[in-house]
Amino acid sequence: MNPLENFESYHIRKILQELKTIGIDIMGENIPRIIEETSFDRRSQNHPDECPYYKTGKPCVSDVLDFNCFLCACPEFDSKKDEGGCRINHPLGKWHYPYLHSASGRVWDCSDCSIPHFPVYVEQYLIQNLEKLKKMQDEV
Repeated sequence: MNPLENFESYHIRKILQELKTIGIDIMGENIPRIIEETSFDRRSQNHPDECPYYKTGKPCVSDVLDFNCFLCACPEFDSKKDEGGCRINHPLGKWHYPYLHSASGRVWDCSDCSIPHFPVYVEQYLIQNLEKLKKMQDEV
């Protein structure tokens, strides 16, 4: 696993463990609670040391109402590639050149994209990946 894959795995497992600890199982009927518990506001209060943005009171992307942190590691980001990439080729992403840590000399930058932080996107992701996430939560 490369560092991006490690972060992606770490983040989702940490979130699933936190939800499990407070008694929220990954189940369809719990999706509203999951979204509430993983909101920027709630995580800033309950886990202030987990993200540098939590202490500032402002999320990493400012144009999202009800910003959500469940998908900090965007599932559309291709973390299997050293240079990254966007699986849906979102127009707000861009390549940066030159980038010395990538064999191709470039790296994907999705810092202007806010898609994974909208609660409706998180809800869709949860619905589509419920069984996989439930299994992961059972393992943590």
